[in-house]
Amino acid sequence: MYKIYIKQAWQILKEDKVVSIISILGTALAITMVMVMILTQEIKTTNIAPEVNRERTMYIKWTREESRNGNSINVNMVSGKLYKQYLSQLKTPEAISMQNRSQNRIYLANSDKFFKADIMDTDPEFWNIYRLSFLEGKPFSREDFQSGIPSAVICEDLAQKLFGGDSALGKEFEYKNKVYKVCGVVKNVSSLCYNAYSQVWIPYTSKYEQDNGYFSITILAKDKKDFSKIKKEVRENEVRYSTQADKYTVKFIGPYSCQESLVKEDNMTNNEPDMKKNFRKFYITLAILLLVPAINLSGFSLFKIINRTSEIGIRKAFGANKSKILIQVLYENLLTSILGGIIGLILSYSVVTLLKDRLFASEEKFIGENTIPVSAFISPSVFLYVFLICVALNLLSSGIPAWRASRMRIVEAINS
Repeated sequence: MYKIYIKQAWQILKEDKVVSIISILGTALAITMVMVMILTQEIKTTNIAPEVNRERTMYIKWTREESRNGNSINVNMVSGKLYKQYLSQLKTPEAISMQNRSQNRIYLANSDKFFKADIMDTDPEFWNIYRLSFLEGKPFSREDFQSGIPSAVICEDLAQKLFGGDSALGKEFEYKNKVYKVCGVVKNVSSLCYNAYSQVWIPYTSKYEQDNGYFSITILAKDKKDFSKIKKEVRENEVRYSTQADKYTVKFIGPYSCQESLVKEDNMTNNEPDMKKNFRKFYITLAILLLVPAINLSGFSLFKIINRTSEIGIRKAFGANKSKILIQVLYENLLTSILGGIIGLILSYSVVTLLKDRLFASEEKFIGENTIPVSAFISPSVFLYVFLICVALNLLSSGIPAWRASRMRIVEAINS
């Protein structure tokens, strides 16, 4: 029975090609707008290599120090001293890492030739939180880190620029008047993976003592259910610091989950981001993007049904009940929605790829490219979204016309 409905729907599409094309393109554009919103959100928040642990990762990027007399407020990244005393000893997380990224020149050893690169100062725990793909070599070791040995991991593009087609492993370059030896080469990391991205990764102990410098903090929870415990532990450490400090109180701005970090707008306070409000705005926008084209498409659905009222009357005269008429009309429009959904999915990928510089604009200017990982597109959840959107658009645009068609009297339908 359902195969017959599909064949009939396909035949009707071919009969009135102009209306069918307009309906399919209208559906495609509606789905494109919705999918661009969903894909943009997905790329920023779902687990994408090398940020494979986003769903259980938290971040602290700022601290707020306030004098006890209230005359002075200082907002800065987390100092190495604060990290060492009050964050490095957190008991709930699985791993804690600190990073600081900058842009600077690196020189070929014993040469005036240089390249500008994005450089990240970090620690061995970084490699346990993020999964970079090594083409050769391995990360700098904990022993290298503790000893402050100047070793470095570089990306493949930079390795090609520095050393050509030769293996970069064991080769040297100069950075801030210090010679670094390459211990590993990794695949290029997209700048869309903001927290893991760089072109060079070095142990920060090769530049300064462990309790010096300023960093952003990455906290990996054993389970995302531990987020509240981690926040509570950080708050307890704030109280402990405040009781020991004579002049200042300290507030860590965070830790926040990946989604909370995107919503958080005010770096001066530790107010929790209003996630419910953010989700509500997101879903209301999606509903509007679906509802408006659905109203327009319902006009085409009604037009097609009006042209087929005689056929509907004859079918009812031969025993077709209301439910069969309703299902048939919905099937016909579902085929239109699915075809539009396929086109819309392709268009949405094209739009996101072509407009990625605008959609994912960052205040920080990177040298590397913000290529979109393929894994961001090949996702079962994305295809599920498309299917559900197709069904929703079909019900919204053809539900009322289908219901009206099913309730037509036989005589009225045949004589119309």
